[in-house]
Amino acid sequence: MRRSARHTGEENSNRISPAIPKAPSVPPRKRAKKTVEPVNESSEIKPQRRRGKLRFITEMPLDILFEIFGQLLPVDILHLSRASKALRNILLRKSAAFVWKQAFSNVPNPAPPPCPDDMNEPQYTNLLWGKHCFFCGGSASLAMWPCRIRACKDCVQTAKVSHLGYSVPQNPSNNFETAKTLCIKWWMRISSGGSSGFVCITSDLEAIQKRLDELSEADSDKLEFVNECRQTAKARAQHSSLCERWESLLKAHRRYELRNVGESRKNAILGKMDELGWSTELSEYHTRNAFLALPAVRQKKELTERVWVNIEPELVAFLTEVKRQRLERERLAVLKGRVDILFAAATKDLDAIPIPDVRPSYGDLCVMPEYRAILERPSDAEVAKEDFSDLLAHLSEQIDQWRESNINLLLELLPSGSKGKQRLDMNRLNLCTTFFRCHSCREPISYPRILSHACLNKRPKPSKTEEEEEEEEKDLLLSTLQHFPWIHGHKGIAFDTEASNITTMLIKLCGQDPKTLSTAAMDELDSRFECVRCVHPSQGRLVMKWRIALLHELEDHYGEILKATSYRLLDPAEVIVAKEREAKVKRRAPPSLLCPKCNKWWVIYTQPQMQDHMRAQHPGESFEPVLHPDVTIRMPPLPIRLKGDVESL
Repeated sequence: MRRSARHTGEENSNRISPAIPKAPSVPPRKRAKKTVEPVNESSEIKPQRRRGKLRFITEMPLDILFEIFGQLLPVDILHLSRASKALRNILLRKSAAFVWKQAFSNVPNPAPPPCPDDMNEPQYTNLLWGKHCFFCGGSASLAMWPCRIRACKDCVQTAKVSHLGYSVPQNPSNNFETAKTLCIKWWMRISSGGSSGFVCITSDLEAIQKRLDELSEADSDKLEFVNECRQTAKARAQHSSLCERWESLLKAHRRYELRNVGESRKNAILGKMDELGWSTELSEYHTRNAFLALPAVRQKKELTERVWVNIEPELVAFLTEVKRQRLERERLAVLKGRVDILFAAATKDLDAIPIPDVRPSYGDLCVMPEYRAILERPSDAEVAKEDFSDLLAHLSEQIDQWRESNINLLLELLPSGSKGKQRLDMNRLNLCTTFFRCHSCREPISYPRILSHACLNKRPKPSKTEEEEEEEEKDLLLSTLQHFPWIHGHKGIAFDTEASNITTMLIKLCGQDPKTLSTAAMDELDSRFECVRCVHPSQGRLVMKWRIALLHELEDHYGEILKATSYRLLDPAEVIVAKEREAKVKRRAPPSLLCPKCNKWWVIYTQPQMQDHMRAQHPGESFEPVLHPDVTIRMPPLPIRLKGDVESL
């Protein structure tokens, strides 16, 4: 009986919102017959979702409904009033006003300001907690408290909202200017883009202007209207300040709640990770901060079991990588300590090798299998100097093996003509035409300088394939070495075919056989060559030794076709004149001398510095300094100019 009475027009006329006019009666349409399709027994029957569990909630007695709704918050009742027409009819009637008031008393701190007299509770609820624009229905981001509306930024920029500027006119000259001073205004603050200033509702501004136009200046009603507008604006401003303060408190309270929720989530995740055995990794300060900064951890949401099941693999993978890096760092520290022990034990033996002889670096010593086996023992094993004593007793034999293996690697790089038995012929390395090129510098390098070349002990740039990089990353011992082992640096060596061809041409100019002439024999010839292409009309002819001619061709005539007529061999008379001219040109050589007495291969001197060193450190002793094994070929005498004929000189 109550259900039928609730849907009558008498109760609908008692609602807060205006009544909706009843539509004219339309005869019901006949229900169309539907053909029954045969059921395929083999097809799977999809289970239907259960809907409408609460569709009979409006059939409950009103006192029970009001008792239930009175325990809710105003925003919840607002959403319920929009759920269906039946609930709207129940909650928006005047008799349900006490339900809204009871809901407002349920709001936790901070409680909103009291409902103003010009609004009812549903309207006030929509203003306080609504999320939609009052103009377009879209998502609203601005609450214009004095104007009692919510609006989106797009609607604020349209004609629905009037912008009054930064100031309101003090002495209005017409009704429109007077309406600006009387309308309810709001200072709009936009964080990015646009401008800030006073705004008002365009319809309110037009209504006030229209009313002022209707009233004359002498009419007492106009003064009363003006005072009424000012009192309304003042009351709105006071209530607006309360709303703004409530909004700021609400945001602060929300931030506090989210912070607590986030901290609770972090603590819960840390507790679960401790249970899984990751307390060691999380005890480190930087690792803990990086872990807490992960998106899955720093969310402001409660941690549920379903969420934990989803994020656990990601967190475990992160800490697994952290653990791998930690163990790798600890392993590197152990290897570094053992390498230092080996250096201290082998320094005396390595320094005893004469300076002119090619010696392996500390890195070459570490990667030798017998030393590597000791260095790469388990981290918990103790390693001392005594562990290397037996190996260092045979250091001379190990160095011979190191030289032999490196020489074989160099022989493999020689041109195809050296295949077969000739490949093992070491004399080919001593030929004047044998030059190599490293991965860093472009200067041709001969043997045995190539075994002491500094570039091969430097860590190469990361221009390798992914497989080579992965292989090197696995070798932690290499990461602890300051000097790269030659056995690894030789991968950047290549046979310098261009330098070999230039030297072959110069040897043929001397009338020698490039297949048998050694570097020492070429130096004994002490010939001079003239670059025919570099003759200057006033400065004369360019004359140089064979090594400088090699560099001259590679640098000054790079890309040109090499011809036998490009250079000319000077005759003996011209060579004498050239040597005299070279002696007059004072050009200091770069640091290239070593002291055989001190036997410090890392201390390099120039000629004047070596003389000062001999007088200060070795007075009264007579000995000859030796050249550094990795000395450059760009040494004096450098190219000179000869003018005119030999007879005129």
